[in-house]
Amino acid sequence: MKSPESESAAGEVNRAAAPWAVRVLPLQGGRNFRDLGGYLTVDGRRVRWGRLYRSGSMAGLTQADCEYLSGLGIRLICDLRTSSEREAMPSPWRDADGRRYWSRDYAMSFGDLRGLLKSSPPTAEQVRETMLSAYRQLPFEQAPAYRELLKRLAGGELPMVFNCTAGKDRTGIIAALILDVLGVPREVILDDYALTNELLAGHRFSSGGKPSLLSHLSPDVIRAVMGSDPAYLRTAFAVIEERHGCIAHYLRDVLDIGEQDLNSIRRELLE
Repeated sequence: MKSPESESAAGEVNRAAAPWAVRVLPLQGGRNFRDLGGYLTVDGRRVRWGRLYRSGSMAGLTQADCEYLSGLGIRLICDLRTSSEREAMPSPWRDADGRRYWSRDYAMSFGDLRGLLKSSPPTAEQVRETMLSAYRQLPFEQAPAYRELLKRLAGGELPMVFNCTAGKDRTGIIAALILDVLGVPREVILDDYALTNELLAGHRFSSGGKPSLLSHLSPDVIRAVMGSDPAYLRTAFAVIEERHGCIAHYLRDVLDIGEQDLNSIRRELLE
């Protein structure tokens, strides 16, 4: 049986304390856009609502969505997508209201997966193994972006939203690392990651109007690609701990995030 905090991942949490707070933001054109607040930590504190958001691509936001998000006072967007992803699906909200926007230029992630999806036809098990391999690489491939995001978080550039395309892989790992830093229990972190399964169920992505690589695939293969299997995230945690002993050492040695940064992040995000 899941704990109450684990169950809270899928919806509105602690509304008595924060009646305006919702886990999944009510956006018409949003993709996996949610608040990371509300989770209890192992020492009895709580992650603050309205400070840190995670999302997929914001290219589909409507005018009403943009007005709603502007009302949240978000100061910074950290866009984890590649150069080609950003060019194909620009966000209509990124330049509004004077907020800051950060991205970096790099080539397509998950190259092995894209090649496999173009093959005829991949099996779900092949795709799953490729996803597991990708999750062994992502904590290190995305290190420049994760470093920048955490430094800005420690510097108080909040409220902040960070996103990739689906809002589950690149975004999912850094969200998990932040919740781990804050002291959220590992099983709750895995539940937050797995919430994507509900939010993206049946979704087939396009890229700037081009046919999706998923359009010809079977449902079980699509689930392996688009799902947030907790085994994927466990694999990322495992490779970090295997190489560095613990998350804190990875943050220090790979991302240059020291104890002073971690304490600043906790002050900003915990109550």
